Amino acid sequence: MSRPGKTPPHKDLIENGIADLDLKSGKDGYTGLGWEEQRVAVLRDIQDTPFFQAVRGGLVVGLYNQKEVWSIFGYEGESYSKGGYIARGFDDIEWL
Repeated sequence: MSRPGKTPPHKDLIENGIADLDLKSGKDGYTGLGWEEQRVAVLRDIQDTPFFQAVRGGLVVGLYNQKEVWSIFGYEGESYSKGGYIARGFDDIEWL
């Protein structure tokens, strides 16, 4: 099984997406943007692109595969073995 970012099509998607993100961000690129509102505006502009969706998907999967960070965002782990979410306080996330 090949890893994302290692296959030519995925690698091209990421490299071209980063180049486009920098282009849309102006002279100093995305990392040169100083204000969060500027960064968010650029990200909103590309949120429907395959690049953004690939990064977003990888990030979500990556976070949910690391038990060490679950408590930071209120995820209590899989629930099937414990009878599901309904009776386990599915609506108790305070940061949402």
